[in-house]
Amino acid sequence: MRPQSILLIEDEHALGTALSFAVRRAGHLPTLAASGSAGLDAMKKERFAALVLDIGLPDMSGLQVLEKVRKYDPGLPVLVITAHATLDHAITAQKLGATEYLTKPLDLRQFENTLTALLAQGVPLAGAAPPAAAKAATLIGAAPCLQEVFVGIARSCAGHMPALITGPTGSGKSLAASVIHAHGQRAAQTLRSLECLTLTDAAAIPLALADAKGTLVLEEFSQLPAAAQSQLAACLADPAVPRPRLLATTSVDPREAVTQGTLRAELFYAFSALTIPMPPLRERTGDIPALSAYFLASRDGKGSPPITPPALAALQAYAWPGNVRELRHVLEYATAVCRGGPLFLSHLPPHVASAAQDPSQPVMAGELDAALGRWLDARLGLQSEEPPAYDALLDQIEAAMLHHLLGRYDNKPTHLANSLRMNRATLRQKLRRVGLQRDEEG
Repeated sequence: MRPQSILLIEDEHALGTALSFAVRRAGHLPTLAASGSAGLDAMKKERFAALVLDIGLPDMSGLQVLEKVRKYDPGLPVLVITAHATLDHAITAQKLGATEYLTKPLDLRQFENTLTALLAQGVPLAGAAPPAAAKAATLIGAAPCLQEVFVGIARSCAGHMPALITGPTGSGKSLAASVIHAHGQRAAQTLRSLECLTLTDAAAIPLALADAKGTLVLEEFSQLPAAAQSQLAACLADPAVPRPRLLATTSVDPREAVTQGTLRAELFYAFSALTIPMPPLRERTGDIPALSAYFLASRDGKGSPPITPPALAALQAYAWPGNVRELRHVLEYATAVCRGGPLFLSHLPPHVASAAQDPSQPVMAGELDAALGRWLDARLGLQSEEPPAYDALLDQIEAAMLHHLLGRYDNKPTHLANSLRMNRATLRQKLRRVGLQRDEEG
């Protein structure tokens, strides 16, 4: 491929320099702009083969830049990068015509591969924006483990390909399917669900697929009876046959189901190209305050009772084997008990309330103690292996802390160092030691 001009709109100097280095290493010519307006001015003076666009810019949102770009260059390949992947950002970028979407911290090799593929395809993945749903479903949360979910949902909204949504019971798989339908190109049509576990009618699959409109969600599709799996595989064998948009959910490992012979391999491969993994609630306890506020505010128009710090600490310390669904039921119980007043620790079910080891501790301390305890139990609980050294444990904890801090400061080490009153060289040395920054990024 001959060298092509690539515009980079990124305000963090170190990351912009690293991206420029990666563009040159890929054989192309980078132009770096430190703001949205500077990038738009550059596009008026020169025609670029692709745009790499950060969402967090000092003068305007990268999404605003993308909207302006699409008005006069609808075919320009655009790679959007962000430190905070939210569902709204991911879907909005898709609707505005983003070709690809990556989250920080960036792997520069992955960035190079993505840029090469983007230049080769040369057209946006996203088409026209779908019709707005009357009341679109949404996912609440901003945990790092949700970033892959948001990107997967945005990609699924952009096309009609089958998608597989995995995760434990109660983690929000059906809700994710509703979000995909609500923001997809068939949003104005019907969303239907088929409970595969209870399917007994042999004709149910052909009848469900006969209605080629809207979206069909196959709930727990790895539990489809063998005869129904054969029918579904036969229907999928001919891509020219009209059928509804197909989404599938499963709470078991689909690869293990294929290995055990309970799921046909061709069905797994038909859906698994786009897989969206829903994390358990215990991996995103920082989202519990927002989830709780959402559930409490959704009670038939009634007022939302305040949650006292000890009660919230217990909610964040509990392991939630039933995930988000269990949280919703616990809050429904607690609001019935508290009768509209503040929600105290005593209003929670005993097994949830007992998770707060020390109710006098602030909320975040309780969450941190619970999360750290679970992590140490997992790391030190393997009797067959030699326990890791203390310094190794500390490095892992510091790496996780620096990863989250970078996310809060848009992956900009300079901003992080200034805010925490830390020497920049010291911070960069720490980032390199824990693998969060390469030498060429410094």
